[in-house]
Amino acid sequence: MARIKNGILGAFSGKAGAVVGYMIGDEAYMRGLPRKKTYTDAERLNQKKFKLVQDYLEDLKDLLKVGFKNYYTKTGGFRAAVAYTRKVALVSDDAGFYIDPALFRISGGDLPVAVDPSVTLVEPLQMRIDWNAAELPYEIKSDQLMLLIYDPVAYKSKSLIFDGPFRREGTLTVELPAYFKGTELDVYIGFVAADRSRQSDSQYLGRVSVPG
Repeated sequence: MARIKNGILGAFSGKAGAVVGYMIGDEAYMRGLPRKKTYTDAERLNQKKFKLVQDYLEDLKDLLKVGFKNYYTKTGGFRAAVAYTRKVALVSDDAGFYIDPALFRISGGDLPVAVDPSVTLVEPLQMRIDWNAAELPYEIKSDQLMLLIYDPVAYKSKSLIFDGPFRREGTLTVELPAYFKGTELDVYIGFVAADRSRQSDSQYLGRVSVPG
Protein backbone atom coordinates (compact mmCIF):
# COMPACT_ATOMS: atom_id res chain seq x y z
CA MET A 1 0.00 0.00 0.00
CA ALA A 2 1.31 3.52 -0.87
CA ARG A 3 1.61 6.20 1.78
CA ILE A 4 0.72 9.76 0.80
CA LYS A 5 2.97 12.47 2.16
CA ASN A 6 2.23 16.20 2.27
CA GLY A 7 -1.35 15.86 1.08
CA ILE A 8 -2.94 14.19 -1.90
CA LEU A 9 -0.58 15.91 -4.35
CA GLY A 10 2.49 15.20 -2.27
CA ALA A 11 5.03 12.44 -2.53
CA PHE A 12 4.24 8.84 -1.69
CA SER A 13 6.26 5.79 -0.79
CA GLY A 14 5.44 2.17 -1.41
CA LYS A 15 3.58 0.52 -4.27
CA ALA A 16 0.47 1.85 -5.94
CA GLY A 17 -0.66 -0.22 -8.89
CA ALA A 18 2.20 -0.38 -11.41
CA VAL A 19 4.13 2.48 -9.75
CA VAL A 20 6.58 2.53 -6.84
CA GLY A 21 7.25 5.69 -4.89
CA TYR A 22 10.38 6.15 -2.79
CA MET A 23 12.36 8.87 -1.04
CA ILE A 24 16.04 9.71 -1.22
CA GLY A 25 16.64 12.27 1.49
CA ASP A 26 13.97 14.93 1.07
CA GLU A 27 13.41 14.14 -2.60
CA ALA A 28 10.52 11.96 -3.77
CA TYR A 29 10.78 9.65 -6.77
CA MET A 30 8.50 7.30 -8.67
CA ARG A 31 9.30 4.38 -10.95
CA GLY A 32 7.37 1.66 -12.70
CA LEU A 33 7.44 -1.88 -11.42
CA PRO A 34 9.87 -4.15 -13.29
CA ARG A 35 8.11 -6.33 -15.79
CA LYS A 36 8.64 -10.05 -15.57
CA LYS A 37 10.36 -11.28 -18.71
CA THR A 38 8.48 -13.96 -20.56
CA TYR A 39 10.22 -16.18 -23.09
CA THR A 40 8.84 -17.91 -26.14
CA ASP A 41 9.43 -21.62 -26.67
CA ALA A 42 12.00 -20.75 -29.35
CA GLU A 43 13.88 -18.47 -26.97
CA ARG A 44 13.95 -21.11 -24.23
CA LEU A 45 15.24 -23.68 -26.73
CA ASN A 46 17.96 -21.30 -27.86
CA GLN A 47 19.01 -20.72 -24.24
CA LYS A 48 19.31 -24.48 -23.68
CA LYS A 49 21.42 -24.85 -26.82
CA PHE A 50 23.70 -22.02 -25.78
CA LYS A 51 24.15 -23.57 -22.33
CA LEU A 52 25.05 -26.93 -23.87
CA VAL A 53 27.75 -25.30 -26.02
CA GLN A 54 29.14 -23.32 -23.08
CA ASP A 55 29.25 -26.39 -20.84
CA TYR A 56 30.83 -28.49 -23.59
CA LEU A 57 33.63 -25.99 -24.25
CA GLU A 58 34.27 -24.62 -20.75
CA ASP A 59 37.10 -27.02 -19.89
CA LEU A 60 38.72 -26.52 -23.32
CA LYS A 61 39.29 -22.75 -23.30
CA ASP A 62 43.10 -22.76 -23.36
CA LEU A 63 43.20 -25.27 -26.21
CA LEU A 64 40.54 -23.52 -28.27
CA LYS A 65 42.16 -20.09 -27.90
CA VAL A 66 45.17 -21.51 -29.71
CA GLY A 67 43.31 -23.79 -32.11
CA PHE A 68 40.95 -21.03 -33.27
CA LYS A 69 43.54 -18.24 -33.40
CA ASN A 70 42.63 -15.99 -36.35
CA TYR A 71 40.13 -18.62 -37.48
CA TYR A 72 36.41 -18.61 -38.33
CA THR A 73 35.70 -15.06 -37.12
CA LYS A 74 37.66 -11.81 -37.38
CA THR A 75 38.88 -12.06 -33.79
CA GLY A 76 39.26 -15.85 -33.57
CA GLY A 77 39.95 -17.50 -30.22
CA PHE A 78 37.43 -18.97 -27.80
CA ARG A 79 34.52 -16.87 -29.06
CA ALA A 80 35.17 -18.18 -32.56
CA ALA A 81 35.12 -21.74 -31.21
CA VAL A 82 31.74 -21.05 -29.57
CA ALA A 83 30.38 -19.55 -32.80
CA TYR A 84 31.66 -22.46 -34.90
CA THR A 85 30.29 -25.07 -32.53
CA ARG A 86 26.86 -23.47 -32.41
CA LYS A 87 26.62 -23.02 -36.17
CA VAL A 88 28.26 -26.20 -37.45
CA ALA A 89 28.63 -28.88 -34.77
CA LEU A 90 25.35 -28.40 -32.89
CA VAL A 91 22.75 -30.52 -34.68
CA SER A 92 19.13 -31.45 -34.07
CA ASP A 93 17.07 -34.50 -34.86
CA ASP A 94 13.94 -36.24 -33.59
CA ALA A 95 15.69 -37.06 -30.32
CA GLY A 96 16.64 -33.46 -29.60
CA PHE A 97 19.87 -31.54 -30.06
CA TYR A 98 23.48 -32.48 -29.40
CA ILE A 99 27.05 -31.75 -30.50
CA ASP A 100 28.10 -34.08 -33.29
CA PRO A 101 31.64 -35.26 -32.48
CA ALA A 102 32.48 -35.72 -36.15
CA LEU A 103 31.63 -32.04 -36.85
CA PHE A 104 33.26 -30.64 -33.74
CA ARG A 105 36.69 -29.01 -34.13
CA ILE A 106 39.52 -28.03 -31.80
CA SER A 107 41.41 -26.04 -34.44
CA GLY A 108 41.23 -24.60 -37.92
CA GLY A 109 43.65 -23.12 -40.40
CA ASP A 110 45.74 -23.67 -43.50
CA LEU A 111 48.53 -25.91 -42.21
CA PRO A 112 48.44 -29.43 -43.70
CA VAL A 113 46.54 -32.02 -41.69
CA ALA A 114 48.05 -35.32 -40.55
CA VAL A 115 48.40 -38.08 -43.15
CA ASP A 116 46.75 -41.42 -42.28
CA PRO A 117 46.18 -40.64 -38.56
CA SER A 118 44.97 -43.40 -36.24
CA VAL A 119 44.32 -44.02 -32.56
CA THR A 120 44.84 -47.27 -30.65
CA LEU A 121 44.21 -48.21 -27.03
CA VAL A 122 47.35 -50.25 -26.31
CA GLU A 123 46.69 -50.66 -22.57
CA PRO A 124 43.53 -50.04 -20.51
CA LEU A 125 44.85 -46.56 -19.67
CA GLN A 126 47.36 -46.00 -22.45
CA MET A 127 46.55 -44.58 -25.89
CA ARG A 128 48.75 -44.29 -28.96
CA ILE A 129 48.30 -41.77 -31.77
CA ASP A 130 50.08 -42.46 -35.08
CA TRP A 131 50.37 -40.60 -38.38
CA ASN A 132 52.51 -40.90 -41.51
CA ALA A 133 55.59 -38.67 -41.13
CA ALA A 134 57.42 -39.83 -44.27
CA GLU A 135 58.53 -37.33 -46.93
CA LEU A 136 57.44 -34.24 -45.02
CA PRO A 137 58.34 -30.84 -46.43
CA TYR A 138 61.03 -29.24 -44.28
CA GLU A 139 58.90 -26.22 -43.38
CA ILE A 140 56.29 -28.31 -41.51
CA LYS A 141 58.49 -30.89 -39.79
CA SER A 142 58.62 -28.83 -36.59
CA ASP A 143 54.86 -28.31 -36.32
CA GLN A 144 53.62 -29.56 -32.96
CA LEU A 145 50.70 -31.87 -32.39
CA MET A 146 47.68 -30.56 -30.50
CA LEU A 147 45.58 -33.24 -28.86
CA LEU A 148 42.20 -33.51 -27.20
CA ILE A 149 40.92 -36.65 -25.51
CA TYR A 150 37.41 -35.85 -24.36
CA ASP A 151 34.64 -37.43 -22.35
CA PRO A 152 31.60 -35.66 -23.83
CA VAL A 153 29.28 -36.88 -21.07
CA ALA A 154 31.22 -35.73 -17.99
CA TYR A 155 32.97 -32.86 -19.85
CA LYS A 156 36.37 -34.12 -18.70
CA SER A 157 39.42 -33.89 -20.90
CA LYS A 158 43.12 -34.40 -21.39
CA SER A 159 44.83 -32.11 -23.88
CA LEU A 160 48.18 -31.09 -25.27
CA ILE A 161 48.73 -27.62 -26.70
CA PHE A 162 52.39 -26.59 -26.93
CA ASP A 163 53.84 -29.74 -25.37
CA GLY A 164 52.93 -32.27 -28.05
CA PRO A 165 55.40 -34.11 -30.28
CA PHE A 166 56.73 -32.67 -33.53
CA ARG A 167 55.04 -33.64 -36.77
CA ARG A 168 58.22 -35.40 -37.89
CA GLU A 169 57.98 -37.89 -34.99
CA GLY A 170 54.86 -39.59 -36.33
CA THR A 171 53.68 -41.03 -33.02
CA LEU A 172 52.56 -40.18 -29.49
CA THR A 173 51.82 -42.39 -26.51
CA VAL A 174 49.53 -40.92 -23.86
CA GLU A 175 48.86 -42.14 -20.33
CA LEU A 176 45.18 -41.68 -19.49
CA PRO A 177 44.00 -40.48 -16.08
CA ALA A 178 42.07 -42.95 -13.92
CA TYR A 179 38.84 -40.97 -14.22
CA PHE A 180 38.60 -42.11 -17.85
CA LYS A 181 37.98 -45.72 -16.79
CA GLY A 182 34.72 -47.06 -18.15
CA THR A 183 34.13 -44.11 -20.46
CA GLU A 184 33.88 -43.49 -24.20
CA LEU A 185 36.35 -40.88 -25.38
CA ASP A 186 36.41 -38.71 -28.49
CA VAL A 187 39.91 -38.11 -29.85
CA TYR A 188 41.02 -35.09 -31.91
CA ILE A 189 44.37 -33.92 -33.25
CA GLY A 190 45.63 -30.81 -35.01
CA PHE A 191 48.95 -29.07 -35.61
CA VAL A 192 50.29 -25.67 -34.61
CA ALA A 193 53.29 -24.10 -36.33
CA ALA A 194 56.59 -23.81 -34.49
CA ASP A 195 56.27 -20.01 -34.49
CA ARG A 196 52.61 -20.28 -33.32
CA SER A 197 51.43 -18.28 -36.32
CA ARG A 198 49.25 -20.93 -38.00
CA GLN A 199 47.20 -24.02 -37.26
CA SER A 200 45.75 -26.93 -39.21
CA ASP A 201 42.17 -28.05 -39.31
CA SER A 202 41.65 -30.59 -36.58
CA GLN A 203 40.86 -34.22 -37.35
CA TYR A 204 38.46 -36.46 -35.50
CA LEU A 205 40.05 -39.88 -34.96
CA GLY A 206 36.92 -41.51 -33.60
CA ARG A 207 35.51 -42.74 -30.31
CA VAL A 208 37.51 -45.08 -28.07
CA SER A 209 35.97 -47.23 -25.33
CA VAL A 210 38.05 -47.49 -22.17
CA PRO A 211 37.40 -50.55 -20.01
CA GLY A 212 36.24 -49.97 -16.45
